[in-house]
Amino acid sequence: MFANFLARSGIFYGWWVVFAAAFIVFLSAGTFFYGFGLLVQPLTDEFGWSRASIAGAFSLRSEVSGVAAPVIGFLLDRVGVRRITIAGVLLACLGFVFLSQVESLLMFYVATIVIAVGMSGCGGATAAAAISQWFRRNRGKALGLMTLGGGMGGLSVVGFGWLISEYGWRDALVILAIAQMFFCLPIAFSIRNKPDDLGLKPDGIDEEPAPLAMLAGVAPAPVESAPSFTTRQALQSAMFWKVALVFGLSNYATTGLIVHQVPFLQEQAGASVGFAALSVSLMTALSIPGRLGFGAAADRFSKIWVMVAALAFTATGLVLLATVREPWQLAYALPFFSLGFGAAVPLRSVLQAEYFGLKAFGAIQGMILTVTTLFSVVGPVLAGVMYDASGSYRLAFVFLAMGPLLAIPLVLSLRQARPEAAVVTVTTG
Repeated sequence: MFANFLARSGIFYGWWVVFAAAFIVFLSAGTFFYGFGLLVQPLTDEFGWSRASIAGAFSLRSEVSGVAAPVIGFLLDRVGVRRITIAGVLLACLGFVFLSQVESLLMFYVATIVIAVGMSGCGGATAAAAISQWFRRNRGKALGLMTLGGGMGGLSVVGFGWLISEYGWRDALVILAIAQMFFCLPIAFSIRNKPDDLGLKPDGIDEEPAPLAMLAGVAPAPVESAPSFTTRQALQSAMFWKVALVFGLSNYATTGLIVHQVPFLQEQAGASVGFAALSVSLMTALSIPGRLGFGAAADRFSKIWVMVAALAFTATGLVLLATVREPWQLAYALPFFSLGFGAAVPLRSVLQAEYFGLKAFGAIQGMILTVTTLFSVVGPVLAGVMYDASGSYRLAFVFLAMGPLLAIPLVLSLRQARPEAAVVTVTTG
């Protein structure tokens, strides 16, 4: 068995789960999420749809993902990550084939809905549910590594752009569906839901009580110090709504830029199609240090201040991007946005596990995503409407920057808040 091979090699199976999830996110979710902007111009040329209408499909994708998230979260806690991931890969492939055949805006929206549900099943949120079970001490690092799948998915945008230029957007989507089926489905079958399934412990180590605690007659709290909230308990807490709103405001900003980055650079910075596609890959490549660095920092430093830094980077990057008039000026604007955007991806799961525990991780995560995706709808559509009205994205980017700025006070309000029973002490005989 593959698990036995890893064990003999001294590799903790949890790291394979991280790799497997990252690869699936890379090919299934990352390419379409970041590559959506490459479809804007071909769809405009072929059908004459407005930017707001096309951006509305991306926002609809986000909203459907949010609506599906609680259902998928509920299923994650009951049938496990493996089965949901397999179903998600299959549905996403079907959605890409359907999208390649659209002839109307309604068909475009329906295909987007199918893809959204599929990606919800095999995307980063599903992977985070598994990884949060497999790791405790190294959770931030593991989640950061998993989100590299999304970052590398952005790098594949250049390949997606090449497929579109060589074969057209329709055939490019079919090729993408075939690649996902061939590579992602076998890997999905190798995922295990939690370490107990293989007789292992989180992080691959057994916890040992600290000697001083034993002398005092008190066993130390387990690494998972947060209480395990039920979904109802989480929804009834102010903490839940603050966390959800923070990441909603962050998503409002980042999705707004991701949808419109390519057309903005083409029309207002004089960039070629190739350079605009490359800029998306650069953005996601630059997000990798944010995903890894901020994820690891959350294991060592205050998670609150790490999140504040991420939001500040995102807002600064958007304001600077609004000033870009030539392609070379991305050099001073894109790194700020990319680092902040990358950092927020693992930090959502880190903060959720910190405050609400793992008992209903999938369902609580689903509810958080429902709230955050409401904001993901607003960002792209607002930017599209502002472009249709003024012929420019610059003011829209400034409005997008207001989201992470408004989120900073909310994050700081979490600093003194601690969930009830967050510290557990167990007295010994």
